[in-house]
Amino acid sequence: MSFFRSVIAASLVSLIAAMALHFIGFSMGFEEFRGGYAVLSVDEDAIEDKPLKSIIQSTGLYFVGEPVCESTQWVFLDGFDSILRIPLDEYGTRVFDFDPRNDGYADKVREIFVRNGKRYAYIPLMAGNWNSDALDKKLAELMRDIPFSVNYFGIGRPLFLFFAVYTTASALLLIFIYRNRKVHRSIVNIIPMIPVLSSLGFFGAAGIGSAALLYGLFILLKEPLGDLVNPTRPHSKYFKKRMAEMYKEIILPYKNYWFFLPVFVLAFAVLVIFSQLQFLFLIAASVVSFAVFFFSLKIVSFSGVEHKRFNPITIVKRRFPEFVFPIYILPFIVGAFVTMIFTPRMSGSYDNSNRFDIIIEEKDYFDHIEFQTSFSVRRFGADSDVFPVFYPDSDGFPVMNANAASAEIRPGDYPPFPLKYLMEFFNTVNSGTRTTTDSRALGGIGDNLSLLVLLLFVLPGLIINNKLLYNKKNMRGSRKDA
Repeated sequence: MSFFRSVIAASLVSLIAAMALHFIGFSMGFEEFRGGYAVLSVDEDAIEDKPLKSIIQSTGLYFVGEPVCESTQWVFLDGFDSILRIPLDEYGTRVFDFDPRNDGYADKVREIFVRNGKRYAYIPLMAGNWNSDALDKKLAELMRDIPFSVNYFGIGRPLFLFFAVYTTASALLLIFIYRNRKVHRSIVNIIPMIPVLSSLGFFGAAGIGSAALLYGLFILLKEPLGDLVNPTRPHSKYFKKRMAEMYKEIILPYKNYWFFLPVFVLAFAVLVIFSQLQFLFLIAASVVSFAVFFFSLKIVSFSGVEHKRFNPITIVKRRFPEFVFPIYILPFIVGAFVTMIFTPRMSGSYDNSNRFDIIIEEKDYFDHIEFQTSFSVRRFGADSDVFPVFYPDSDGFPVMNANAASAEIRPGDYPPFPLKYLMEFFNTVNSGTRTTTDSRALGGIGDNLSLLVLLLFVLPGLIINNKLLYNKKNMRGSRKDA
């Protein structure tokens, strides 16, 4: 088989494997959501809020962050000698309806979680590792005999961005291979890997970064794996003797190559732990890509005169790996960081079939704080703009302010609005506009920091290659001078 046909055959095998991995990815729901909420509702009398929260928290693998429910909220109350922070689910036992300190804010917040005989919990959904069928089964298993219903709200993941970046990086890879075809001829064996590794694009920046690591690993190990697939002489039929021959011909001569394997494994572990990359899918993609790579090493060869097939053999094996992979994986590393930057800014249509009618604004929260902090020195009854209002000064003593109708609240002195993200999310759901999602649903700073591990593979290699290139130029210059 000619060189061109060998590459095409290996690429077709890779394409078939890629189609299978993409089918798995779509069936597991990797394309569905980039973040959102599941709204779980049960009968108010069926279960209390805190036990319900404990049940939800036991499914941490499916969710990101704590569920937003009644027992996670609080309100403020003027205790006359200080401002008290009261859990929302305890407010009804602490403050009666006729209490003048009851400004109605607690009832308004509670209506988000308990209304019309139903209790609601809002569960943050982790992007990329769930689908509605899997969640339905998991919640049914956890709720057991407790009847419940659930609605899902979320924003579509920008798969077009992910795969466009991967395609662009792959095109740059082909350009690099073509330009260096006379220097690094065997790099051609990674061309068939382009289709199969595209399946990692489901996971955005972390997936493209993982593809870069796999490309680097294949390029690093192409020589020892090539000798394993296409040995220079037939091995013995006896197992022990065959193992001894492989150790002498492959393991020992390339011992410095194998020392780099733990570094790659550690990098993959960082991406899996600190991002939303799925470990089992990464393992499946890695195994399939290794199989395709072995196949390409077996059939892709260089064609000589009269199409006689031969494989190049390294007469003197290198003692230390040649750092050529950084330049080839650089497009994917740059693509991973580009994806990281643009993903939170990509817009998408909210997937929803219901409206959310109870909205509390951040202004309501700070109005509540203002009322409670000034309650002890405010006038009962109708407000008057000309009536002198007293507010505590920096020393805690009441000071008259005849011109101000309310005290100035500095937001930094109090906890931030606890329902900010939930209310912003459902405000956008109601409006039906296109917007960005809460960055916490994208993995936040953990995802971003995990990508820094990629720099460990590209920067040292580029420095070493530049140093070697500089030494070669100096040697050529000294020869000319001589």
